[in-house]
Amino acid sequence: MESYIKKFKAFVNMARLYTSDIAGSIHEGLFVDDQNECPYLEKGIDSFGVMLKGKSLEQLPKYDKCFESCFLVNNFDKEIELVGDSLDGKKCIPFVNRKDTAYLRRENYKRLNIKYVQLPKVSDFADGRLRESRLYYESLGMETHFLPKKLLRFNKMDFGREYLKKYPNTGIVAIIYALEMIRPKVLWIAGLDYYQSDYLVRRPHANPIEIQQAKMNRTNLVEVTAKIFRRYPETQVNMISYYEGFPEVENLKIFRG
Repeated sequence: MESYIKKFKAFVNMARLYTSDIAGSIHEGLFVDDQNECPYLEKGIDSFGVMLKGKSLEQLPKYDKCFESCFLVNNFDKEIELVGDSLDGKKCIPFVNRKDTAYLRRENYKRLNIKYVQLPKVSDFADGRLRESRLYYESLGMETHFLPKKLLRFNKMDFGREYLKKYPNTGIVAIIYALEMIRPKVLWIAGLDYYQSDYLVRRPHANPIEIQQAKMNRTNLVEVTAKIFRRYPETQVNMISYYEGFPEVENLKIFRG
């Protein structure tokens, strides 16, 4: 009986996701225009950064002069306390998930003169949590920008049916956005350790590292990231990371210290 209940719940959940996907696709097709250009940065700039929150972010002060604009992935308040001097004066754009835990303290929006926020989905249709977040950012006077529709083609190709309308984490979509929409000559990535080492600062609301490591393995994220880098051979990728064992990629250089 217990097995039957589990199967029934799985079926109901699958049907709900399927129905939601259909409704979302109809809405996107009718009401969401695609974006061919990044609305807040020129394409083909010399360098750009994607700042994540792994422990290797502590190395940022050695390389902070190498780029003038960057994404900050989700909440960065505690990291700003540790490496904020390396971000001062840069054009910082938060690349956020749909939750209110991604909000910065208001003084940090002012400190970094943040004007734009990049959202993780192509719309907030049927997503009350994302709509609430969008309205919050806009209430602070910032422009919010949805994800370009064309980036959804990577979801199913790289991550399968489960991630048809979303990405497994915000960091990987921020990297894809930078490579596809901004196309810098050099992309700097800091703090991408794939949970081989923990966050530079762990939050109470974060999933246990064992769960995060299991998700990395389930989504094959290391190999997928390498494949993504190979799609953009014209961009030199410089990755500040403590991860050991990343595949060889011709346009990638890893800095460990």
